Amino acid sequence: MAPSATLENGLNGNSHTVTSRSNPYAPVGDFLSNVSKFKIIESTLREGEQFANAFFDTETKIKIARMLDDFGVDYIELTSPAASEQSRKDIEAICKLGQSPDPLVSTFVYRDHCLTDELADVRCHMGDAKLAVETGVDGLDLVIGTSELLRQHSHGKGMSQILTTAIEVINYVKSKGLEVRFSSEDSFRSDLVDLLSLYKAVDAIGVNRVGIADTVGCATPRQVYDLIRTLRGVVGCDIETHL
Repeated sequence: MAPSATLENGLNGNSHTVTSRSNPYAPVGDFLSNVSKFKIIESTLREGEQFANAFFDTETKIKIARMLDDFGVDYIELTSPAASEQSRKDIEAICKLGQSPDPLVSTFVYRDHCLTDELADVRCHMGDAKLAVETGVDGLDLVIGTSELLRQHSHGKGMSQILTTAIEVINYVKSKGLEVRFSSEDSFRSDLVDLLSLYKAVDAIGVNRVGIADTVGCATPRQVYDLIRTLRGVVGCDIETHL
């Protein structure tokens, strides 16, 4: 609620209440003081290969994972085991290193005694989720396109279908005792009402984090600020950004 003030009318002694409006561009505090609460999700072992002629063999991936662990990142994001049989084997090899960070596979994959927490980044699809769980990751990062363009040209699902699938897959991952993050793809070109309704629903069933992604690099700093601040008022879980 906006603050209000009671003012006296100097002519007749009557009083009336005036509600002051807050300035949306006013300073919002020193958020850098909260830096200890932030977590780093490092995605070299996922996005690092997503360009022409890039290739990491198993030995290189393990070397990168150890370096990230030494550096102290909180999560290592791994590619989806559904990408290839070799990707699945590489994830399993990293998960067996037995150090402290846990690998992530775009479906979150975390575990207590691996590298940094390992997350598998996977499609919000039951088959992908089951494959990722079997690799031994600590958590899954579930992703699905929510913009009209991606819904039409990527997977063909409407928002109601996306929500139904998300709830099913999230509940499965939670039943396995793993951490789970749910992220929209192409967040900044998605309908805001659809996006917030989806995040609110997955927050209600207990995801650890929700994520927003500027998939095509179209968002301005102000748009990023506005969406995260709006989302903070809708969900109680952690918020992750991929920019």
